[in-house]
Amino acid sequence: MGVSVREKIKGSGVFWVFISHRGIRKSQKVGPKDQAETIADIVRGELAKEKLGILEIKSDPKPKFKDIADQWLELVVKDKCRITTYNRYRSILRMYVNPVLGRYSITEISRSDVKKLLRTMVRNGLSRSSIEAAKNCISGACEFAIDEDILTVDANPARGAMKNIGCAKKNERKEIEIFSWREVEIILDCARRYKPDYFYLFLILFRTGMRLGEALALQWEDVDFHSGVIHVRRSWRNSVMSSTKTGKNRHVDMSNQLSEELLHLKMRRKREAIRKGMSQPVEAVFHDRKNDHLSQNSVRNVWKRVLDKSGVGYRKVHTTRHTFASMMLSTNVPISYVSKMLGHSSIQMTVDIYGHLLPDRDRSAVNILDNLGANSTPMAPEEKENPATSEDYGVIQNLVAMQGLEPRTPRI
Repeated sequence: MGVSVREKIKGSGVFWVFISHRGIRKSQKVGPKDQAETIADIVRGELAKEKLGILEIKSDPKPKFKDIADQWLELVVKDKCRITTYNRYRSILRMYVNPVLGRYSITEISRSDVKKLLRTMVRNGLSRSSIEAAKNCISGACEFAIDEDILTVDANPARGAMKNIGCAKKNERKEIEIFSWREVEIILDCARRYKPDYFYLFLILFRTGMRLGEALALQWEDVDFHSGVIHVRRSWRNSVMSSTKTGKNRHVDMSNQLSEELLHLKMRRKREAIRKGMSQPVEAVFHDRKNDHLSQNSVRNVWKRVLDKSGVGYRKVHTTRHTFASMMLSTNVPISYVSKMLGHSSIQMTVDIYGHLLPDRDRSAVNILDNLGANSTPMAPEEKENPATSEDYGVIQNLVAMQGLEPRTPRI
């Protein structure tokens, strides 16, 4: 017999009562720790009398995978992950995992069962990301079962299940589609004439490489015309405002054209607000007739119509981001700057995605070494009696800064 009190998610302030008695396990969400401790004391007393009715303890000795997965979604994923991740996992479970594994006891599922499911998804042509999501759902539910003492610590059948299932390797990326500079001009010109309110949104996407959700979440306070930057602080998707994809804020530089166009839009919005008797325009830079943030689906529908009307072949809205990165890298802008503008978690991510777009270096540059000494053999530098130390670098940096020679951040 065992009754314990603890948080399922550390730091949440929500405490649960965990009960294990004669092979039956049950957990009950309570709330504050003092209330949970009170209930735990009551349960301990009743369990000592062999009475199992106080918390309506009913436990299936062989819980079904679907039930455990549902608990994992609500108690772990919903609290720890973005709403988009929660919705994706829920869809993956509903469409692919539960129809195959849902009715089985979680204790009966083997690695062979998991690999068989993943191989079926491969044969059906699903993307690697979808297959990995399915594996993550199974693994997550099993880890939750381990935490609930339903499975033993080493009994997760999804561990290593991605090996040898015939899936494309992780570093095998599809070829990135981009727009040519001429196509960008055609799209923006068509949007200005056909859907002028959306012209400003498409211009931001092409000129900054922002994600669609980040652009839709913009408020006028985020646009700093004095400094020439846009502060990216949040994302808007599925009627939910959340943090950026990486969870970090950043700022992106505005080109002169973008700054002028957004200033023109803000002045127009102020005039519209005055006509409606409002003291200030709506906070959202992009909003619908009800003054709510535009939905991503509405933008995608307009995007498709603009491309059809302009005669440019269809590509996803996200292609604007790839186009921005491609244009920047093709003009020798440092990849560190491009990575910062895109909001990637690391420069390595930028290299992995766009490294093939980097311009080739002039291999003749190595010939400089041949001309360093006409008839002499290069020699290793001589050792100095007083070699530079780490302290010297601070002095050098101060001297560089005093002379105004510190590197500047390039502008678009």
